[in-house]
Amino acid sequence: MANAPHPEQADFTPDNMAAAGAVGAVVDEGYVWPEDPRTRAALEHWRSLKFGVIMHWGLYSLMGQDGSWSLCRENKGTFMDPPASWTGSLDDYAAHYRGLRREFSGQDYRAADWSAACARAGMKYLVFTSKHHDGFSMYDTAESDYKSTAPDVPLGRDILRETFDAFRAEGLETGVYFSKADWAHPNYWKSDAKTVDRFHNYDIAVDPESWNSFVQFTQRQIDELLTNYGDINVLWLDAGWVKAPEEPIGIDAIAENARRRQPDILVVDRVVHGVNENYRTPEQEVPAETLDYPWESCITLTPGWCSMRPEEVTRPVHQIIETLATIVSRGGNYLLGIGPDATGALSSHIVAALEEVGAWMDVNSEAIYDTVPGGAHLVVASDGGADLTWRTTRTAAALYAIGLLGSAEGHDSAEILVRTSAAVARVRLLGHEAPLHFTTDDGGAVRVLLPATGARNAVVLAFDLAAAGE
Repeated sequence: MANAPHPEQADFTPDNMAAAGAVGAVVDEGYVWPEDPRTRAALEHWRSLKFGVIMHWGLYSLMGQDGSWSLCRENKGTFMDPPASWTGSLDDYAAHYRGLRREFSGQDYRAADWSAACARAGMKYLVFTSKHHDGFSMYDTAESDYKSTAPDVPLGRDILRETFDAFRAEGLETGVYFSKADWAHPNYWKSDAKTVDRFHNYDIAVDPESWNSFVQFTQRQIDELLTNYGDINVLWLDAGWVKAPEEPIGIDAIAENARRRQPDILVVDRVVHGVNENYRTPEQEVPAETLDYPWESCITLTPGWCSMRPEEVTRPVHQIIETLATIVSRGGNYLLGIGPDATGALSSHIVAALEEVGAWMDVNSEAIYDTVPGGAHLVVASDGGADLTWRTTRTAAALYAIGLLGSAEGHDSAEILVRTSAAVARVRLLGHEAPLHFTTDDGGAVRVLLPATGARNAVVLAFDLAAAGE
């Protein structure tokens, strides 16, 4: 994933998100549904969860960055630049970056605080960065000393294990982010060859043994993650440029082995379309229409993927809730990006935002979890000037109209006219005890008075369906 810039005033506009994932044009011949019934069942279960969190944390946090892209040599955006204070060569910078491990103490990281905040927000699953492109492992790998548990790293903790344990204790499922690239590995970026971009820096055809060594290293690290860290629901593979034919990593073997070790796992080879991309992952964006295949928008809560300074601010909460409603109404999942600052601390702004999201979910989650897009089943024809933007979802028992406020200023009472072909037995405003009075005309149009609520965030009308024969 790519860094976002961070001027003094919070800026949530990505610098150049094209840097993440694939390079150049991506051939898309369409989504490929899994053939294995067990994988299909796992995928449908995952789609029902709707709301998850991705956490980034690593050496880059020490530099006020939210990813390791400053090591890249492509100069395609400021997120790829070393800090402005750096005056040495890029090779020297890479050595300096790797030396940061001796300063990485993360003394304020308490996984239980993060898991409690995410559970309170209503999140159902976690994806944690076990290793970003820089190659620094946030777990106790046996394959490298460039890791959080190494003797020369003050942190000295298996952060992945601590985090998984804490989130599972709160009832969340756990997935692992892993970068297929490794800019610290001597058989990815050779020290005696010139490095000019993100790719391996030597000719694989001339030196296939070195590349094969890197492939075996990568596969062994993934095996560690899927063997030593309990149940994993998703193997979330980043660095989409690491793919055949330029950088063949043995992805079919990786996926097959993953399912042998974890039969209910989903494999997501990001932006490498095909059989090993069980769901799609648009980054920092929401598709403009309903998609008929599984997908997950990964979008940051703060300006970057982790906190680039202490007490990092967040997007307005009403935007988070409206984004969640929009994503779910279009058939996707929402993966919210957060992470610690250099010390491991959890920003009070993140806590407050997740608390407010959780308060909304306490009232309205039935319109989110286990739903599918409402589509033509429920259409808001008029909202009587309430000036809301509507999103719709549904279950077998109810249709939901989610009214987005566009701000945190509430709304006045208004007559809502909806059209549905289903027979409606009851209309509810979630969070209010008494059902609302409604009328239905011969054409199936339902009229209901939406009372003024003074709501800070989106409001939800539930249309409970009449049972057959009623």
